[in-house]
Amino acid sequence: MSNSAKVNMSDVQGLILKGYNYPHIRYLILSIKDIDGAQKFCADLASGTGPGGMCITNATPWENNVKPDYCLNIGFTYSGLQTLIGEANCTEVDYYSSDDVFLYYSNGAVQDAAAIGDTGESAPENWWKNGGWIPKTPPSTDGSELHIQLTLFTLTPENREKYYSTLLGMISETASGPSVVPVYYQDSDPITVDGCPDYVHFGYRDSLSQPRIDDIFWNEPKGKMLMGVSSVDDRPIVPADRFVISQNASDYNAHALLVNGTFAAFRLLYQDEAKFNTFINSNPDASPELMAAKMCGRWRDGTPLVVSPDKEDKSLGEPSTKNFNFTNFDYLTPSPNQQGDQSSDALGLKCPYAAHIRRANPRDDINVTDNNDNAQTHRILRRASPYGPVYDPSEKSGIQRGLVGLFIGAVLNYQFRFVSRLWLESGGFRNPDASPNQSGVDPIFGLQDGDTNPGDSVFAYNTNNGYQEVPNLTRFIRTDGSLYLFLPGITGLKYISEGQIPPST
Repeated sequence: MSNSAKVNMSDVQGLILKGYNYPHIRYLILSIKDIDGAQKFCADLASGTGPGGMCITNATPWENNVKPDYCLNIGFTYSGLQTLIGEANCTEVDYYSSDDVFLYYSNGAVQDAAAIGDTGESAPENWWKNGGWIPKTPPSTDGSELHIQLTLFTLTPENREKYYSTLLGMISETASGPSVVPVYYQDSDPITVDGCPDYVHFGYRDSLSQPRIDDIFWNEPKGKMLMGVSSVDDRPIVPADRFVISQNASDYNAHALLVNGTFAAFRLLYQDEAKFNTFINSNPDASPELMAAKMCGRWRDGTPLVVSPDKEDKSLGEPSTKNFNFTNFDYLTPSPNQQGDQSSDALGLKCPYAAHIRRANPRDDINVTDNNDNAQTHRILRRASPYGPVYDPSEKSGIQRGLVGLFIGAVLNYQFRFVSRLWLESGGFRNPDASPNQSGVDPIFGLQDGDTNPGDSVFAYNTNNGYQEVPNLTRFIRTDGSLYLFLPGITGLKYISEGQIPPST
C-alpha cells in the first residue's frame, strides 16, 4: 500500500470519486466510424466548447452543493484507444506501465471471460443481445467494434432525452454518416421501497459500503456534512491511488497518459428473480427473508446480519453511517459507529462465510485468502444501478432486468479481477471453513456453468449445531455484457483527442 498524494480534482472524472446519486441514467456504447470525427467529439467533450456545450464532469465540488442538470463520463476500450491514438502509442503506454495495471485492460473482457466465470449463458458470444443492441447486424463476439462507453446522469427522464439528443448532435457527420454511432444503450431508473430509492432487484437496498478514500474532500468532515452523511467514520482508509492512477504509487508503474485516470469493468448483469425467489422459499427451516439475508449478509433494508442477526432493525440508523467488522471485537475497542450486536462473528454464526457482502469485502477477517489489510488493496468503487421493471410473479418470461454500471479500480488485477476470481468464484475463500461448499461460490451469483463440484450446488450457512444445508443452488445472475475500460483524466482525454500521448517519464 502507498501513501496518497492530494488529487487534482479538476483533472479527474467525477464519477470516480463521488457517487452522483442521480435517479435517471443512460449507459451508452459507441463505435468509431471516422477517426478524425471521433477525436473532435472527444476534444469537445474535454473542453465543453463544442456545438452542444456538453462536457465531461470532473470531481470538483459543485457550487453550493447544487447538482447540475446532467453529469457525463467517458471510458475507452482498448480497441477504442488503439483506434484513437494508434498501435505504437498504445505499445509505449503498455511498456511503461505495470502488467497489473495495463495488461489485463489491453487483453479485454472477452479474453478474460472464462477466468472470472463468464461461461455458458454468460459467455461473450451471448453478450449485448438483451434488447439494447441498436444496429441491424448482431454484435461480434470479440467486441472489437465497441470503442467508447458514455454514462449520462440526469435528474429527470425528460432531461435524459434532452441531453442525449444534444450529445448526439455533437457528433460530426461524414460523407458516409456520423463519425461515431451508438450501438448499445441501457437506461436505469430507481427502484423505490418505503420512500428509499436505493433498492435493486432481488429486493435489497444497495450502495451502502463504498470505500473511504484518503485525501478526498468528499470523505472529510466538511464534505460529509454537505452530503448529509455522518462525519464519524473510522473505517480503514484506502489510498487514493487505488482509484486514481498515480505516478507516485509504490506498487505499480503507470505511463503519464494514465495519470489521474482509472480502469473499470463495465458490466451488464441480468438477474433471474423467479429462480431467486424459488430458492429462498425452498428451505423449510428458514423464512424467505432469513434466507435472503443469509445469502447477502444483510437484511433487505441494509441492516447487516453481524449487528442484527435476527431481524431488520431500523433503530440502528443508516447502514451507510456505521462501521461493522466480522472478527475483531474480541480484542479491539468497537467502532463509534458500530451499533447493535458488537460480538465477534469469527465463526460465521451471524453472517455466513459464503454471504455476498462478506466475500466482496471481508473487512478484518484475516482468515480470508490474501486479506491482510482489511481488504483495502482489493476494494472496488461501484457505480452501478438497476435496469428493468420490478418483478411481478404473474409476468411472462423473458423480461429483462438486472444491474448495469461500472466497477472501478486503478489496478484491474488487484481489484475487480481479484475479487471476481478469488473471492466470488473460487473455493477456499476462507480457511478454515468446514461447510459442505467450503464457501465455494458466491450464493447471490450462484453456481457457474461447468462447475462440477457437488458442494457448490449447496448453500450452507453456519449454525450452533454445524451447518444448515440448502440444496439446488443455481445461477441467478447472467452476464449479458462486459467491457474493460480506461477512464482518462481530463488532460489524458485531451491527448487522446489529438491522437497523441504525453512523454513517458
